[in-house]
Amino acid sequence: MRVGVSKVDITPAVGTELCGHFRSDLKSKGIHSNLYTKVLLLDDGENKAVLVACDLLGVTSTLVASTRKRITELTGIEGRNVMISCTHTHSGPGSMPCRVVGKSDEAYQNQLEKKIAGAVYLASKNMKEASIGLGMGSEDLAASRRVKWPDGSIRFDWLDPKVPPKEPIDKDLAVLTVRGANRKTRAVIINFACHPVTMGGEAFNLISSDFPGVATGLIEKVKSDGTVAMFFNGAYADTHPRKDLVPGYDYYSQIKGDELTTTLGTILGAAALKISERTLTHSDMTVQTCSETIKAPLEKMPSEEEIRKIMPKERQKLEELRKAGAPRNEWWWLKQRVDWYEYLLEFYRSGKKWGTSEDLEIQVMRIGDIYVVGLPGEVFSQIGLEIKAHAREMGVNKILVFALTNGNPGYIPAERDYTIAPIGKRGYELEGSYMLYGRPLVGPGTATLMIKNAIELIKRLKKD
Repeated sequence: MRVGVSKVDITPAVGTELCGHFRSDLKSKGIHSNLYTKVLLLDDGENKAVLVACDLLGVTSTLVASTRKRITELTGIEGRNVMISCTHTHSGPGSMPCRVVGKSDEAYQNQLEKKIAGAVYLASKNMKEASIGLGMGSEDLAASRRVKWPDGSIRFDWLDPKVPPKEPIDKDLAVLTVRGANRKTRAVIINFACHPVTMGGEAFNLISSDFPGVATGLIEKVKSDGTVAMFFNGAYADTHPRKDLVPGYDYYSQIKGDELTTTLGTILGAAALKISERTLTHSDMTVQTCSETIKAPLEKMPSEEEIRKIMPKERQKLEELRKAGAPRNEWWWLKQRVDWYEYLLEFYRSGKKWGTSEDLEIQVMRIGDIYVVGLPGEVFSQIGLEIKAHAREMGVNKILVFALTNGNPGYIPAERDYTIAPIGKRGYELEGSYMLYGRPLVGPGTATLMIKNAIELIKRLKKD
């Protein structure tokens, strides 16, 4: 096995509008930590495969396709063998289309495509013999953010500020270690599931790689001498970082700056480093990739006629709440819904219409007896847990699940989350997120298709 690594700065200029916060002022005012695209290129003599991690909210499947094409032109590596993932920091530029929480930055995206391809090219130019191994651990750093309240609704709010919710999430910490000559660490890959939303207060307007940057930065500083550490988020979409990691904090504590970023990132980085140091690596490994495209059903959007019936009542209710001086939290989502209806009307007036399904790529990479599953979008915990459970039933114990891979179509709920509460009370991920993405939510059946196809791809590579 020969391996190449690279690390390229993709930090936007200060003043760039950030994408990911519910704030009126999204202009960046400084840099908390730089953003990077990092590459691990594997070559077993017959096949090549590429892992790319970007400190970004997400990228579109269209950008992935054009980037793969550019990579092939530069290096000769087939695009289908390239896996591009994002950490999902909420303190980066508009690397994808968004509404309300930021704007799409096409100029940045055009440069991003070139920088990712360039990073792969650089990795291809420093190939060296290497050995690889996987170490596993578990860290209790996140908790479910979907809590069922007495009225049957799903909310972000915790019922008890001192007790984390008990809903199951994936707490696996998987650490892939790549060593070169003389046991020198060339790369450390962290796979852990947690929403990177730890920047707050005075740090809201700072460009930041959030806690993944702290974790990877710690490893790179300790190992030094060119070691590249990469973070790939797991099935994280319905999780939040545990605020009580910070001494004196509970779940209702207001974050003042980057105190949670530093604490969580340091704990995670140190834990990953400990696992890495104890991991046995092997050089006699082969690498293969395969992928399938599924047709994910889309939830139905209201028609123009339906919107024109609903809007007057919604707008009147909004005006009444504002005139009465109601708190912002009582009318903010209603305003988003009214604005969303306006957006849809303009969408229809321009002659556009939504399809009934969307193509989503499921990708699996095998590195020796290690399997990496790449899933698009903001994947719910249960999906990752089910893929791992099915894989273990097949005798596959070394498995990593990456979310936000090869595109970000929005949230991908688990099947149970569509019926966990009445429509209108299913929580932000199902009832509001699509307005911010500016596109329909994927519908029931999507999670099942993703799990089924991921397992079929693992079986295919296992047989080969």
